[in-house]
Amino acid sequence: MNPLSSLTLSFFLFTFIINLPSNIAAPSQVVDSNGNPLTYGNQYFIFPASDNPSIGAPTLNKISDSECPLTVLQNNAKLGIPVKFTAAESTTGNILTGTDLEIEFTEKPSCAERSQWMVFVDNTTQLSCIGIGGPGNYRGVKTTCGKFLIAKHGSGGVYRLGFCLDNDGDCGYLGLKDFGGEEGGFRFIVTVTDAYSVVFVPAASVKSVAGVEISNI
Repeated sequence: MNPLSSLTLSFFLFTFIINLPSNIAAPSQVVDSNGNPLTYGNQYFIFPASDNPSIGAPTLNKISDSECPLTVLQNNAKLGIPVKFTAAESTTGNILTGTDLEIEFTEKPSCAERSQWMVFVDNTTQLSCIGIGGPGNYRGVKTTCGKFLIAKHGSGGVYRLGFCLDNDGDCGYLGLKDFGGEEGGFRFIVTVTDAYSVVFVPAASVKSVAGVEISNI
């Protein structure tokens, strides 16, 4: 998925995604912030790529008139919620770049049907946003099926997250969008510009060093 090619189609009216290039790089081992292989089933914080990542991992909050905190946000005032990665073809072992993945939070509110990340279309802006939950949580809201992936970005253990549609393989990166301070953070959206660079930090090391409460729901 890196580098990305030109814009190819509209995604749910006004949101755009992009095609994978034909000369996609060979898959490589994804590593965490300590240089160790990223593995299926283990817990990680997805922090912003910086010299000293410690807060700002994805968390959840309510948006608009939602009665359940389903929307994935980045809030630099909160630690965030750990995630784990799973894949249909493998439940153990190491994770490679470009592999189709499910991303799920290690905890969720009781009102959410599922903890897995998914994509829904904001009715007001028509932007494709990242959330959790199932069909019952998104009545009257467009959702789409697809898989997430990890793409290498720069040197060291810095990466970007991508999302690809199931039906044709078209993909976009995940970025951040400010919908207003009242939402409590920046929403994760599917985008062709301003992709978000991240590092993966083992949750166990953050818990032992920070000594803070994980839950931010």
